[in-house]
Amino acid sequence: MNVPQVTASEAGKALDALTALSVELSCHCNVPPDTLILPAHRVREACNTIDEAVLSLKRILALSVAEGGGPAIGNSA
Repeated sequence: MNVPQVTASEAGKALDALTALSVELSCHCNVPPDTLILPAHRVREACNTIDEAVLSLKRILALSVAEGGGPAIGNSA
């Protein structure tokens, strides 16, 4: 794959992960709207999803820097 394809793929991964997180954290139960009840495994899954999205976004930035654009970043994945 060329750089634009890899970048698009990574952006898609980040968006998919964040969309999944949004669905995961949606509460479709009979509790007040300001109450969110999540079991520990769902919290861990949410954290893993955030980590996946962050890694994809770091890869996008690293690709951009490697191609001569974008901000310089610290430790990339």
